[in-house]
Amino acid sequence: MQKRLLALETSDVSGSVALYCGDERIDLRALPNDQRSAQSLAPTMRAVLNDVGWRASELDVVAVTIGPGSFTGLRVGVATAKAFAWAINASTVGVDTLDAIAFEICARAPFPDAAATAAKVVLSVGVDAQRGDSAVRDYLLARDASGRFARPERVEERYRVVANKEWLSRASMESEVPTLFAGPGLRRVRNLASLASADQLIDSEYWSPSADGVALVAIPRIESGTFDDVWRLAPDYSRLAAAEEKALAKEEALRAKVDS
Repeated sequence: MQKRLLALETSDVSGSVALYCGDERIDLRALPNDQRSAQSLAPTMRAVLNDVGWRASELDVVAVTIGPGSFTGLRVGVATAKAFAWAINASTVGVDTLDAIAFEICARAPFPDAAATAAKVVLSVGVDAQRGDSAVRDYLLARDASGRFARPERVEERYRVVANKEWLSRASMESEVPTLFAGPGLRRVRNLASLASADQLIDSEYWSPSADGVALVAIPRIESGTFDDVWRLAPDYSRLAAAEEKALAKEEALRAKVDS
């Protein structure tokens, strides 16, 4: 029997909710732009279930982005997913935001001419980490027997937080394996056109994470029975909030003064 999945994405400015049965998308709904996710997420979940005619108790899995991304958005999404999954006795899957973007690009996005003849490409995905930085991870995409790029493979396990200029510095480097760029972090990069050519950018329609991408990452895990403990699921922030960093710096300065 195919599993019924509720996928939630709240790590970016615009969030979304999707329902899947097996690998078939049943509905995709964007959260209202004029409301915060804390206000709109639960009503949108309720509306999409009602419109499709599913009862909450019929869901098997709840998947949600856990970061990196917006502090508030991640907190709302993860807390909602945990409470909802626990209440209906559903399994949970935490999805890396960068994975969600990469999987959807690989499955659905048109690729620029820079990748037209390449057997492999590196896809570099970044989300805004504030203060001129992005949280970035690279993925290797190789063509399968049909000529399409297969499922993305992480080049590194943990994302890295780097200055935007440093992230895009490879745009001018010649390589046999082209590097393509995507992710909402690009929207915060000043002088983007001078750092990377349009031929190296994935269509901006696919820069932001969506509930579709969350589902695409979650489905293989559902099929293999690899779930997360609902009580241990937690947001993965790219860095501490500014106030938290200041408090930590003060604490370290006080400790150093006491030690001296």
